[in-house]
Amino acid sequence: MHKRKNEIQDIYQGGEHDFEKDFTPQIAKERLEERQRDLRRSQIASIFFGSLVIVLSVALVSIVIRNFLKSRTPSLKISTKETPFIPRHSLPIESLWVMDYQQVASQLDPETPGPKPLSTKWVKNAAYHIVMGQQALYTHEKDQALEHFLKVAEIYPDIQGLHGALGTLYLQNDEYALAAQHLEKALAEEENFDVVNNLGSAYIGAEEYDKAEKNLKRALELRPENPGCYKNLAALYRKMGRDNEAIYNFEKYFDMQPGDLDTMQAYGLYLTKIGRWKEAADFLTQLTQEVTDVAPIYFLLAQVQVQNGQQDKAIAALKRGVQLIDPQLALAWMDREEFNTVRNSSEFKTLADQLEIASISLGKH
Repeated sequence: MHKRKNEIQDIYQGGEHDFEKDFTPQIAKERLEERQRDLRRSQIASIFFGSLVIVLSVALVSIVIRNFLKSRTPSLKISTKETPFIPRHSLPIESLWVMDYQQVASQLDPETPGPKPLSTKWVKNAAYHIVMGQQALYTHEKDQALEHFLKVAEIYPDIQGLHGALGTLYLQNDEYALAAQHLEKALAEEENFDVVNNLGSAYIGAEEYDKAEKNLKRALELRPENPGCYKNLAALYRKMGRDNEAIYNFEKYFDMQPGDLDTMQAYGLYLTKIGRWKEAADFLTQLTQEVTDVAPIYFLLAQVQVQNGQQDKAIAALKRGVQLIDPQLALAWMDREEFNTVRNSSEFKTLADQLEIASISLGKH
């Protein structure tokens, strides 16, 4: 117990500071003045920051109230909605200007037919019909395209760059004389493959074969890799009765376009019409190796093999053909006079009887 008391006394008496001197009257006065100064500074700081907080609070409340009132106040602005002009065709951006000319074109006073003067209103009229005609071509409205282009040609008959389109449209309508007339004008403006090739086709339709041959050969010179040139020449020589040249050009065409089944069938039939039975048999036999599901090819091959005296091959082609179509249609094919020479053979009769039974069975159902 005494030890604990002595330890406590040592703690207070052995320190570095003399606590009694710290509280002398002179030190107390200085401390009091210093504390008073600190108090005044604290009061000033408190007043400043308090005022700042008040100002900021008032400003924030003012902003909130103003925004609230603004959101509640209906807008006095009147919005007007204009209905945009929507053209009949969706024109590309570079052609939208022509819609401004539509009003000019529609308001022209009726005048006598024939060429028109080089005036602003007629230039705008022509421009309108040119662009609308081109757009009609793009959307495959050929009749409308022809109508627009004809209006341009009536206004300015000597206008360039239009006769090629007019000639092509007439060609597609099988109006060959008019097609040739406009394509000749287009050719006088500029020689290019499309114009020359179409002109040759127009002359085939117009039965002016010498002019057709001249233009089609020129088209082949301009673009020898184009298969259409050979097809057109084949069609021309077939009409002219120049069979060897027609066959040569057909074969060249098939080398370049092996997938044109319609033209292949037409060629096979053409070979039969000119009595080229062996060539027809070779061509159709090769074709059936590639195309195995088209009945008319097999029936045509059967007819050709009958003409070649190849009865077994004819019956084999018939058997394959009848598998691909309705029995009644197959019987109609077999009733053709081309099969008269094999009609009494046992294989032909058996095949016909089978088709009769199948046809009756289908009729009952």
